[in-house]
Amino acid sequence: MSTIANQLMERRAALAKEAQDVAQRAISESRDLTVEEKTKVDQIFAEVDALEGRAKAFLEGEQRAKDLEESFRKVHGDAPADQRAAGDGEFGKWVRESRAGDGYDVRLESRAMSAAGGTGKAGVHSQLWEYAVETSEILGYATLMTTADGNTIPMPRATVHAEPDDEDIAANGAITASDSTLGTVDLAVSKRGYKTEVPNELLQDATFDVEGYIARNAGRQLGLNVSQAAAAAAKAGFTVAGVTTPAGVLTGLGTQSTIGQGTDLLVDLFYSVIAPYRASTKCAFGLSDGAAAVVRKLKTDDGKPVWEPSLIAGQPDLVLGKPVFVEPEFDAFAASKKPIWFGDWSALTVRIAGGLRFERSAEAGFGNDQTVFRALVRRGAVALDPNAVKFLATPAA
Repeated sequence: MSTIANQLMERRAALAKEAQDVAQRAISESRDLTVEEKTKVDQIFAEVDALEGRAKAFLEGEQRAKDLEESFRKVHGDAPADQRAAGDGEFGKWVRESRAGDGYDVRLESRAMSAAGGTGKAGVHSQLWEYAVETSEILGYATLMTTADGNTIPMPRATVHAEPDDEDIAANGAITASDSTLGTVDLAVSKRGYKTEVPNELLQDATFDVEGYIARNAGRQLGLNVSQAAAAAAKAGFTVAGVTTPAGVLTGLGTQSTIGQGTDLLVDLFYSVIAPYRASTKCAFGLSDGAAAVVRKLKTDDGKPVWEPSLIAGQPDLVLGKPVFVEPEFDAFAASKKPIWFGDWSALTVRIAGGLRFERSAEAGFGNDQTVFRALVRRGAVALDPNAVKFLATPAA
């Protein structure tokens, strides 16, 4: 099965071939590239560079996750459902044969970390997590961190970054001090979960894809819970307004034909974030459902939609050339709200402690001939750089 990184590289190769074809056409016709062709080639090369960066990020830790992915071979769909044996697969065997109280841990971490040890990036893999990301798009842009335990971890938080002096330093000259303003923020976790009651007839039916159903449902439901924590941390930690709509503009972006409204507000929000953050592969627009409806209907002065739907499956839609995702937990348009966010979402750290837990009990549903499954996750999130992501604010009235 192709990994996400392989798919990104395949897309990169296809784009490079497309650019090569454009250039080759001009050579065969003994002419220079037209302005339109040159613009197209430049756009293709920009996307090629972005795809390469995303692919490298996904490749980190992928090798370490091979054993984990193999245990989920049935969930990944490597074999048709009608060819699966009743006891085939580690998870399927547990579902059908475990005793009351037996647990099955689905570990997300590819590197063990703890409150006493170092912190850093860790790849989060398996089909379960892919389902969670599909349901909660913000998780595809945040930094994902996993720990073996749930102890609170103090995380470094920068509010001001050190910068070089504006003037050159002469030989033997004094170097001006420029200190970063650093603090700490506690990254704690809390528990969320649910239970579901399954008729025993379904568990006895060898052709029913029990593993796939539980994986999809668990990933999506727990993913929504993790997403809620991530969105709450974003709203609490990213505290800098990039732009505020004019007085009286509360339910949208105003009138496109009016200076300082419509697309102008999105452009102002875009450039309120400094270039290093805009260049990040995790830089994107985050919108509430209501804000997404507003932006999707927005057109430039020449009638072109601001929202560019993706033509490639698995690729995000674009706004002003940057990816856009919808997060239902963000504000709708109203007075004193923050409906649109933009910046480098890698500054948002989402933590999973102890992986995902699945447990079953035949006794809990004995009276109705049911088996009860429960899924649990301990999760938390914090924003580590308040300037990395900024928001569009609406006035009080």
